[in-house]
Amino acid sequence: MADAIVIKDLHKSYGNTKALSGLSMNVAEGTVCGLIGPNGAGKSTTIRILLGLAAKDKGTVMLFGEEVVFGKELPSKRRIAYLPQDPVFPEKHTGEEILDLVGKLYGMDPRTLAFRQNMLLREFGLQTARKKNVAAYSRGMKQRLGLATCFLPEPDLLILDEPVSALDPEGRVEVFNILQELKGKSTVLFSSHILDDVQRVSDTLVMLKEGRKVVEGPVDDVLRKFAPERIRVRVRVEDTEKAMALASELPWAIGVSTDAGLGRGGEPGVLYLEVSPDNMEVALEETLPRLINGGIKVTEFGRVKADLESVFMKINT
Repeated sequence: MADAIVIKDLHKSYGNTKALSGLSMNVAEGTVCGLIGPNGAGKSTTIRILLGLAAKDKGTVMLFGEEVVFGKELPSKRRIAYLPQDPVFPEKHTGEEILDLVGKLYGMDPRTLAFRQNMLLREFGLQTARKKNVAAYSRGMKQRLGLATCFLPEPDLLILDEPVSALDPEGRVEVFNILQELKGKSTVLFSSHILDDVQRVSDTLVMLKEGRKVVEGPVDDVLRKFAPERIRVRVRVEDTEKAMALASELPWAIGVSTDAGLGRGGEPGVLYLEVSPDNMEVALEETLPRLINGGIKVTEFGRVKADLESVFMKINT
């Protein structure tokens, strides 16, 4: 599978501040890649350089095999759509006019443009506002309109910077359902602070920290490596130490703690067993009987699924 995006040894500084320090990453065609990291990690800088909107200090950036150079026309520009975190439109134009303008810039056939314009206005809940000036749109409506402009030409590559930051939960679900449908058809690179969304929709992810890549790979592989599944057990508070001692002796327990998960604190009487994936079924079958036979009263017992929040907290705390 060819790569839609290739970044090698990318560096960027603003004065004495290093925004990116040797970033390298690839995004394969037809996949969805989540770009995550704390504020100031370099996500937006990476996207701006990738689009030719900012100059790099050093490194190589390729889109569909062609190098991106600041100040030069973007290669394959009609194959690419971009949405900034806070899209801005001419406020005297209507939503319908904005989509019409974008479609013409992409050279879309008039019939195709009209069909997709109507479909996307309905899909993003803007049908009743289609003839209203953008000045009357809320921030959420502007973000919906921005997403509609990106999906309008059915691009080969979508680059989205915090695409659902202004949307309600229903709107977020709609957007990520569309991204799911694009898998195998278009390539998507998107940044987001909503880690549940990244985990649900992404094939791969890249995590940045202080301008450096700290994690890259398929989502499932990242979860297995950095956030093993755990078993959550609630016992009487006075039995906590005894329960931890018994659990620590179990051959499938990699670790036992009262930490709710990588910096999130714990609850009295609750402990967590970290278990390797290969031993999880045995652990689920045998841990509870072992604790009960050891005289521990267990009031809650269950599996805790690995999630990206745990990975994020582990690496950034």
